[in-house]
Amino acid sequence: MSPLFEDPALYRSVLENLPIGIYVLDREQRVRFWNRGAEKITGYLAHEVKGHICSESLPHCDPQGRVLAGDQCPITTTFSDGCAVQNHVFTLHKEGHRLGIQVRTFPFVDDSGLIVGVTVAFEEAPISSIPDLSGTPMHGCLDPVTGVPSQRLTRAMLSESLAELERTHGCFGLLHIRILGLKDLSARYGTDSIPAFLRTSAQTIRHNLSAKDFFGRWADDDFLAILHTSSPIKVEAMAELISQQISESEIAWWGDHFRVRAEITYVVAGPSDKPESLLNRMKQAHATANATSAGSATWSAASRG
Repeated sequence: MSPLFEDPALYRSVLENLPIGIYVLDREQRVRFWNRGAEKITGYLAHEVKGHICSESLPHCDPQGRVLAGDQCPITTTFSDGCAVQNHVFTLHKEGHRLGIQVRTFPFVDDSGLIVGVTVAFEEAPISSIPDLSGTPMHGCLDPVTGVPSQRLTRAMLSESLAELERTHGCFGLLHIRILGLKDLSARYGTDSIPAFLRTSAQTIRHNLSAKDFFGRWADDDFLAILHTSSPIKVEAMAELISQQISESEIAWWGDHFRVRAEITYVVAGPSDKPESLLNRMKQAHATANATSAGSATWSAASRG
């Protein structure tokens, strides 16, 4: 056998360069190893997290935004009973948006069988991704600021979806998401601060939608999600979920930290709907939300016409 395969540096190099995130925690749950895959996925470099307690530097939460701690944390479970655990959770990217990841935890055992640490393998696994648009005439038409489909493509997809309803007599859910506070932010920090908030918001929303849903930019501060489901209960639940996730997102700008705020309205579109009628119902719901909002993330319904 070649001496190369006896060199521990070889295996460390393999771990460093795997295309998935790998990190190792000691008994105090401090990060002792953090590979390049983990850097690429989360945005955090190794020197920024090594030596820090995992739950403090990279807290995980469930889809409802609840921080996973104690028995609900897969790392704690592996430490306590020695079982490998697999979960889909959310963590916070360095740029501030919530990031869906698939996490696998494994006990790190010494020669005597004692659990001395936990190895964590993870990879980006959003609940959704932008659907395949390769069959559309505007394939590749993405918004340069947020990376999601542009305003032009989003409006075309809405028109196409409504035309499909006339043929199938079906329904679909529609979310209109407005990011709040950008004018005040721009006045205080300049227009360069706006793209960071929009990118964070777009990525957080995208990671909460299913692969069958369409999500794109609608206007300067607005996004639109065309949902695969037509159930009013599920559409409302999705609006609430995205509102919660956005409220957990955070942006650091020139040393200050800001929470992202949003206003979400939703409709269920039917065969008789036109873009104008949907927009009018959205405007009415926005007016209601603005009249009742306490300044945090809000969501409200626009009844089906």
